[in-house]
Amino acid sequence: MHLIKTIIILLFSIPAFAGELNEIIMESDIENMKKAGLGHVIYPHKFHEEIYKCADCHPKVFIEKKGANKITMQKNIEEQYCGSAGCHNSAYAFPLFYCDNCHVPVSKK
Repeated sequence: MHLIKTIIILLFSIPAFAGELNEIIMESDIENMKKAGLGHVIYPHKFHEEIYKCADCHPKVFIEKKGANKITMQKNIEEQYCGSAGCHNSAYAFPLFYCDNCHVPVSKK
């Protein structure tokens, strides 16, 4: 579990092409995340590339366009996006309610 947290915490910029993506900062719903006491999500794209084929997720789970995926926890709970049956709503990965595995700590500014 510690290794997964370490991988998720790493932060890189977002290059132009998917084959070069390392980690994606997901903060489109940042105001609601802050209200819930959570920081933005860092999605470890490179890590997932090592386990899955692109077609496993694109376009079935995620649209390959910045801003096209309106991901919310409610949608995840409803088995969409990260909560889909082959992802964090399965025996293959940690469950959705391990908030700090994806969300970074909220800044105390």
